[in-house]
Amino acid sequence: MYSCRGFGGVANLRCEICGRKIQGAPRYIFVEGAKLVVCQICAKFGSEIPTPQISRKTLTKKAIKTPKRPIRKETRRVSKPTFFEEEYELVENFGEKVKKAREKLGWKQEDLAREIKERESIIRKIETMEMIPSFNIIKKLEKALNIKLIVPTSKVPETPPPPPKETPLTLGDAIVLKKKKSKR
Repeated sequence: MYSCRGFGGVANLRCEICGRKIQGAPRYIFVEGAKLVVCQICAKFGSEIPTPQISRKTLTKKAIKTPKRPIRKETRRVSKPTFFEEEYELVENFGEKVKKAREKLGWKQEDLAREIKERESIIRKIETMEMIPSFNIIKKLEKALNIKLIVPTSKVPETPPPPPKETPLTLGDAIVLKKKKSKR
């Protein structure tokens, strides 16, 4: 919206009220809460804003400070389970199991966190079952506490339930029925 003399000049700047090319210095005004760049003739229609002063020093790369370390948003990555992970599931009372095993060894949450190289808050959330641990953390906990937290999955082959007899046949049902009849 704003133009600077050092970058393209004001020759191509137009008044945002009347549309004329702005001759001379543009005026910056407020009209009903909107900032506008206008010519001197239309400047009377709003309250004037002091002209923004942009020095060349502020536009150089040295003047723009970059953070020393980029700020990262903490995002939780959801990875596809591997073949090994698909065959196992977490026991239902994993939080209690971890807490009892830790207390049996006489460790505090801090000690367990240090042992498996995780944060104490993660241990606390796992014990209260606020968080489901990742497969890697489960393995670390099992090794440190000498307990089993995952068990083999009992997979039942999923078959679609038969359609209720009360519903009328759909076109898709008729096609399936026809295919079944032609195979016999």
